[in-house]
Amino acid sequence: MKKIYSIAILSVFVAGSAVAGPGMYNNHNKDMNTVTITTFVEPVVDEIVTVEQIPMMRDNQNVVMTGYVVENLGDEMYVFQDSTGTIHVEIEPVVLGEMMLVPNTKMKIKGEIDKGSDGEPDVIEVDYITTM
Repeated sequence: MKKIYSIAILSVFVAGSAVAGPGMYNNHNKDMNTVTITTFVEPVVDEIVTVEQIPMMRDNQNVVMTGYVVENLGDEMYVFQDSTGTIHVEIEPVVLGEMMLVPNTKMKIKGEIDKGSDGEPDVIEVDYITTM
């Protein structure tokens, strides 16, 4: 009987973990009779920032930018340009999907600042990109 009870408890934990998925956290209560699932939602970033503002912002800060992807540097790196300057952006294929990047198409990107070190330039790690 104890083996069946142990298997039942284990399947509750496994099912709870599967339901939670990425970006979620399982908080198993001490009595192990319930599973609470809490979703962490990243704050919405609505304010558009410019390339010129990036050096004054903190590492890992979320940003939204509008402008143009003007050059493909290879290895998922691109040059993004707005009216204030240029910055390197990293766009993984899963984020880009089927989208074709055309230099004269205005884009809106959401991503995270990755501050360079030892003289390396700042990079925006793009989480979302769309045409405007």
